Amino acid sequence: MAIVEKTKKIVSRKIQINKPQNLYRTLNLREFYDKRNKVLIIRAVGGLGDIFMHRMMFEDFKELVGDGEVHFACPSQYHQAVIDHPYIDKVLDSAQVEKTDYIISYNTTTACGRHEMKIAPKSDLNRSDIWSKHCGVNLKKHDMHIRFTEDELKEGKDILETYRNRTGPIAIVCPISAMVNKNLLDHQLNAIVDNLYERGCCVVGLHTYPVMPLVKRGVPSIHSLNIRQWMSVLKNADYVVSVDTSAFHCAGGLGKPLTGIFTFADGKVYGEYYDFVLIQKHRDKDPCWTCGPCYDWGQCPKTKQNPKPCLTEINKDMLVEGLDKMFEKWPLPENNSTL
Repeated sequence: MAIVEKTKKIVSRKIQINKPQNLYRTLNLREFYDKRNKVLIIRAVGGLGDIFMHRMMFEDFKELVGDGEVHFACPSQYHQAVIDHPYIDKVLDSAQVEKTDYIISYNTTTACGRHEMKIAPKSDLNRSDIWSKHCGVNLKKHDMHIRFTEDELKEGKDILETYRNRTGPIAIVCPISAMVNKNLLDHQLNAIVDNLYERGCCVVGLHTYPVMPLVKRGVPSIHSLNIRQWMSVLKNADYVVSVDTSAFHCAGGLGKPLTGIFTFADGKVYGEYYDFVLIQKHRDKDPCWTCGPCYDWGQCPKTKQNPKPCLTEINKDMLVEGLDKMFEKWPLPENNSTL
């Protein structure tokens, strides 16, 4: 009995030690004055594509707060992706930001994952709308407002020209994502490059590191850029062909002629606010394809092996059809087409 009573006292003491202090402390006038017109949005992780989708939120948010300030906290390595946004008053480091400096703050870090898993295998909302609804806002505009200085635009153009090895419009190909099940297979990548060459394009790869399947066949591969340089390179391209990765979202936000290649995530939803051509094995397009996009490649019902059928069953005909649609939508110069 003595041991039980002693344990109860220890537990009680621990509870009191961990109890939040001053949870509803009244602000003094100076604190209220300093905090009353600031709203904080926190994204504690990446990836870069999600940071770009966040950009669609801030015009509506700024409109709602009027003369107030909208602050955005994200990991410092992504700050270059948002520092130019005209409706973000301050960009902060999510690892260092003090939420107590704000009366109102919203954390978007896990909101999209919870929502997408709850309704999987279906999908309904673009991630920008999921995050905004989490903050109590229904978006109307969805504009990323990406801006460059003249020097940045010139630098991006110069980088592209440095890697040019053919005449013709430059088509950037981004075949690699942070998730291996989104990466193009070698034969798929070769089919895209061959088709772009037939059309008279200069093909250039773009990724964090050299895209070796491209390098092996003599296709230039741009890499090792900072985020602003990378964004400007995409801005200066004539066409972009990308898997589901940050380049897709940046190019979509920039309004570039764009083809997106998707696997287990729904390209129609992820690209809802971009003008682009989608290549995907999608249940809405093919009644025989009933499993995807499913948002759950880890538990794929068709195979335990990698890569998954949502990638491997994207064949050459699908890729060529997608490129045909892109060039119908955004035609090549008349004196350039060789098809």
